Amino acid sequence: MKKININLVPNIVNPSPDYYCTWQTQLYATCGGTPLEQRKNIGERMLFEKEKPFGWAYFYENAKSDLFLVMDDSWDVPADGNTAYYGSLILNAEKFPEATQGRVSNAEALKHLTGRIKALGWKGLGGWICAQESRQFRGDLTTEQYWTQRIKEANASGFSYWKVDWGKKSKDMQLRRMMTDLAKKYAPNLTVEHAVIQEVIPYSDVYRTYDVPAILSVPMTIRKLKEVLLNQKSENGYLSLINCEDEVYIAAAGGFTMGVMRHPYVGTFADGRADCSFPAVHRNLKTKMQEVVRAVRWHRTAPAFGVGENELHVDEAELRDTWCFENIDEEIEAWWLKHPFFNGMKDDFISISAPARISRGCTLPKVIPNEEGNVPYIVASGHPNGVYSIATLGRTLNRTYAIPRCNVHFRIDSANTVAVFGDYENLILETAHKKMKAIYMQDLADETAYDVTENILLEEQRITIPGELIRKLGTLNQPLGDTSEPGVMIRLVISNENKGEYQ
Repeated sequence: MKKININLVPNIVNPSPDYYCTWQTQLYATCGGTPLEQRKNIGERMLFEKEKPFGWAYFYENAKSDLFLVMDDSWDVPADGNTAYYGSLILNAEKFPEATQGRVSNAEALKHLTGRIKALGWKGLGGWICAQESRQFRGDLTTEQYWTQRIKEANASGFSYWKVDWGKKSKDMQLRRMMTDLAKKYAPNLTVEHAVIQEVIPYSDVYRTYDVPAILSVPMTIRKLKEVLLNQKSENGYLSLINCEDEVYIAAAGGFTMGVMRHPYVGTFADGRADCSFPAVHRNLKTKMQEVVRAVRWHRTAPAFGVGENELHVDEAELRDTWCFENIDEEIEAWWLKHPFFNGMKDDFISISAPARISRGCTLPKVIPNEEGNVPYIVASGHPNGVYSIATLGRTLNRTYAIPRCNVHFRIDSANTVAVFGDYENLILETAHKKMKAIYMQDLADETAYDVTENILLEEQRITIPGELIRKLGTLNQPLGDTSEPGVMIRLVISNENKGEYQ
């Protein structure tokens, strides 16, 4: 392969509303404490004090320009957890003394904090929102007046993202739709994300598939995507994007948004106990930070797109992943068992199934099982702007996680740009182009492409790319200790037969 003076990744800000969310970092700061303790651990100290376990506003140096920073539960609630403040959206003075001191309004305090975050290079600032009006601040306001006031404050302050979650009105579809409509009217730069009730998807900017634990999170997320994608269509004027949280390669390949939870504080909590959210015994997501960089950079070329925008294919065949609990009394596995997904566990063994393949805007890729008869999960898309992307996702079987290396056939029609995530034996791109001059490939986390024409098998209407080449180039810009899976951008230099030129 030969290095060339071309950067395939455009130098623009990712237009998708992707974000890093502080919730799991709040857990880390409490050494695995209760949700009440997590809610205490959000504020200026946590964001800006650089000493571990704080300094969260300095995370993601190579990705934060493409991400919002979203403060999770409870940036607007006192440290004592007074429930009367839930849904206030008033920056708490106890937790944010600098931002609130001397400010005559909440909008000014939020504007000050937003300015600090953006000055550090983030795309913007957002926050977790309780789906109810605060008893402390509602007074005589109607529901519409209350939320109009909060949305106007967001607009005046430049507050960019609302992650509307649980609350007394979490299943009130009319309230959620009203929030989105008021934002469109009074705060056009505010993205409103919803969750809990799928019926609101057609009237949403973003709908989040909701929490899944790290163990079995790939099949759980794909299963949820099947549920929210089938029979859904966006209404006029609404984005109807789907957020699949921390599964960043699923988001990148499938045209979804991401709410990143992983953080760079690898290893155990400060007190030496295991980090149950991101256990090293499984995928060890805290050592896969570069995946986030690759995913958000692909969104510069292929932004997330809404439900119903193009054809959807969901494989009728399902794969089943499993986890065997060997140390049920130990801290990590006992913690997992508290999750509602695992309530049906029997005989120290859990399993979950999900569609083997999902594609949007393209046909389902074809996969040949490996020698052990295993295949990966696959998510793929043909973007409305004409580019394609594909990801192979790992399997959890008993107590191991790995991506089965298989031969995968992916039809890209007349596209000349493709993103590839994950691991392969060979990736065979089936194209409508009969004449191709060259193939360029680049680690999405890097700045330079390589001419790999001599390293692949280039045939008429078919390109065979060895998995080893994807692994090598797809992790080229990998920091020491980072175990991120590969992610590359591929450019086909094709013949313009009418002009006798190449483009």
